[in-house]
Amino acid sequence: MMKNIITRLKFFIVMLMLWFLFNFNFEIRTIVFGVTISFLVSIFTYEVLYDENGFRFKGIKFTKLFIYFFILFYEIFRSSILYVINLIKQKYEPVVFKISLEHLTNVQVAIVANSITLTPGTISIEVIDKTIFVMVLADPKTDHDTLAKPIRDRFEKYLLSKEVTEDDNN
Repeated sequence: MMKNIITRLKFFIVMLMLWFLFNFNFEIRTIVFGVTISFLVSIFTYEVLYDENGFRFKGIKFTKLFIYFFILFYEIFRSSILYVINLIKQKYEPVVFKISLEHLTNVQVAIVANSITLTPGTISIEVIDKTIFVMVLADPKTDHDTLAKPIRDRFEKYLLSKEVTEDDNN
């Protein structure tokens, strides 16, 4: 029981620090609102983040996350330019394909799905288990594996754990 309370308190403090970091405002109403929101989030998300075995989400190393965000920003800007060029050429159509990310955790799949949606010209339509349905502007004759390869190369490989990549190499 005490471990439960300490865990929620730690999460509450992290949420409150993020609140102040994002708002950077220390007026009384911002403080009251931040404490209230952080408290409610820490109470209502506990069952989502934790189970009887502990923390459900196994973290991603900071270096991998840093590289991932750098690549994501690069992809957003690169895709913006390509998207405009493709719109001007008018030779591409919306194509829907699916990509299965079996080696990733559910949280990592959600990160990839959100990254796909952030990239101009691509939209994550739906996520079912560890499969993402993606819509992209492409030549309708393009093979779906060819469409999925850039996502695997740019997003998935940076989130894979070391054990999975070593198993694939053997």
